[in-house]
Amino acid sequence: MHAELKRAEALACLDYATLAAAGDIGSLAHTMRAAYAAGLDGVTVPLRSSIQREEPFFAFDTMPAHSERHGLFVAKLGAVIPQSDPALKSVHALVAAFCARSGRPLAILDGDAVTHLKCAAVAAFVTDMCARPDASVLGLVGSGTQALVQLRAVAAVRPLRRVKVYSRNPHRVAAFVRKHQLQFPQIELQACASAQEAAHDADIVSTATTASLPLLGSADLRRPGLHINCFGNHTPQSREIPAEVLARGSIVIVEDMQTALEEAGPLHHGAYTLERLAAQDPAWLQPQRTVFSSTGHAFLDLLAVAHLIEKLGLDHRNIPSYGVEQQ
Repeated sequence: MHAELKRAEALACLDYATLAAAGDIGSLAHTMRAAYAAGLDGVTVPLRSSIQREEPFFAFDTMPAHSERHGLFVAKLGAVIPQSDPALKSVHALVAAFCARSGRPLAILDGDAVTHLKCAAVAAFVTDMCARPDASVLGLVGSGTQALVQLRAVAAVRPLRRVKVYSRNPHRVAAFVRKHQLQFPQIELQACASAQEAAHDADIVSTATTASLPLLGSADLRRPGLHINCFGNHTPQSREIPAEVLARGSIVIVEDMQTALEEAGPLHHGAYTLERLAAQDPAWLQPQRTVFSSTGHAFLDLLAVAHLIEKLGLDHRNIPSYGVEQQ
């Protein structure tokens, strides 16, 4: 009996491959919408805490969250140390999950896996609300891991027939198209020579770069009904799309108002939070130009952890269902 108890209380350490296989973008996107529609009573998310040095740069970030409804404490921990060798990672992260009822540690999860699933699911949630139902062309600016995350997000909720890809390194664009065309045989992946070419005639534009200056002009993004997902640089000093697009003529969406104002600047004042977005009628949103300016929020990480714990059968008693699942 004592040995069985020890096995039941063993801490699960979950790697990227295990988590990537368990995560379901569409199902988690539906759960996110239901969670925000239910309201954030009982949810506590402090602003992230960061230790930083400028020369040479490093950062260590801590992002905690608590949800009474889920019975979870989570904390994402990340170290950022830029590497000159592109083969080496500059960001390392993990997520610790605890039962909020007993205090018992439940799991240590690979931080990249949680972040990638979280980003894909929230982008899918917002895109499903904002993009026209027949949106079929995605302009993708970026060719790294986050660009693939955004491709998967949009493909989960819209019938894509073409994805136009641009980044500043044409060799990386060619490699991205060549590699991922095999994963998405039903979609034509097209390499583009400029961000403008990628955005031209796109129904949805997703940006996922480290650029500090806008890669697209206001004229490239003026179409009514265009939905834009921004997952790259968004600070008061740097952003991937022009400030004018955020300031005028768009419905801007952020995960959390306090986080957006603190980390991305006052242009986000008046934006729709995810809680407000979940209460809207998509038929009203979809004819308008919408911009998801993502800065992250630890409650989304908590929802991703809850989803993964449930999928892996680690502790069903602590993870209630919202009753919303994608078949």
